[in-house]
Amino acid sequence: MPVSVLSGNAKKKKKKNGRQTVDVAKAVVLGAVLLVFVVFGVLGNILVILSVLVHHHWRSVTHYFIANLAAADLLLSSAVLPFSATSEALGRWVFGRSFCSVWAALDVLCCTASILSLCVISIDRYLAVSYPLRYPAMATGRRGLTAVAALWGVSAAISVGPLFGWKEPDPEDETVCRITEEPGYALFSALGSFYIPLAIILSMYCRVYMVAKKGTKTLRAGGKSEGVEMEGVILRIHKGSSLQTEKQDDVAETARPKRPSFNLPKLLKFSREEKAAKTLGIVVGCFVLCWLPFFLVLPIGSVFPSYKPSETVFKITFWLGYLNSCINPVIYPCFSREFKKAFHNVLRGGCLRAAVPTIKPQGHVSAPAPSLRMYICVHQRRWRAASADKSLCPGARRS
Repeated sequence: MPVSVLSGNAKKKKKKNGRQTVDVAKAVVLGAVLLVFVVFGVLGNILVILSVLVHHHWRSVTHYFIANLAAADLLLSSAVLPFSATSEALGRWVFGRSFCSVWAALDVLCCTASILSLCVISIDRYLAVSYPLRYPAMATGRRGLTAVAALWGVSAAISVGPLFGWKEPDPEDETVCRITEEPGYALFSALGSFYIPLAIILSMYCRVYMVAKKGTKTLRAGGKSEGVEMEGVILRIHKGSSLQTEKQDDVAETARPKRPSFNLPKLLKFSREEKAAKTLGIVVGCFVLCWLPFFLVLPIGSVFPSYKPSETVFKITFWLGYLNSCINPVIYPCFSREFKKAFHNVLRGGCLRAAVPTIKPQGHVSAPAPSLRMYICVHQRRWRAASADKSLCPGARRS
């Protein structure tokens, strides 16, 4: 949880009439750059939240977790980054001692909540992959709300330590707002806010990747899926659909006789899910790249003062951490066509149109898109695949 700070080096700056001077040119340039940084984070995360809220077919636990991640990043971008940017531009803290403590705690709260949201999303995807038939019953709205409340509770517990005295003595100079480097708290916050969630995220994603790789290999080989759980596996991180429809799809898959022949629809579906798993991998990779430097520098510098990095290195690491809260809205549309379409819809004022749900008869399962249906039909005719249910296209012959 990077906190934009000014160390004792701030005292070394030249003073005029008892006041620290400000490099106007540097302040303007740095302030403009950081302002773009802040605005980008705020608008991007608002766009993610609106995309989830106005699309009724995204009313799933997974998308609510994504919205919660965006909410944590939005709170950080709007309530923490402006003060960090101001301090960096001016070269000192100008908001008073009391607000420094509150602001630092809010910083830790938002950053920890953002990281734990990624952790919860990875667990959600693991459950969807490992137990696809039972997942709709497990991923209920109540349990999702409980998970969100729990992650914010843990984040609050980690952030309030310094407010209750678990910190170093405050510096005499009120223009210095310094991050808490008390060794015990530094280790505690690093473990709770980063290393434990990181271990969970990596283990969950490895499981998702192995199942995706195994499932794709099995389908391409044209053999039977090993185990009922592999049928209709759901890997989506961004692909949303109603839980009722997913559940009906899974039940239908278990009721159909398993055929040793090559199953094109399942392969196409699993290919989409594999891409969704790769999107999750990109999110996790960016998370590690942005946060690992800071959570290496902080505990090492606190426990071993002789290895404490320079102020410039420290600032680079904590702004890398801030960057993570701004790049997630970029990852979604770049690697998820569903989010790209949703963003375009929101930006074009299509919120009202998207908010009108499509009512389908009970038990109705949407047919594939015309282009996909035609593609499947060609191969149905070629392979004359036997099927107990009605063919996807009229005129397709059955054996």
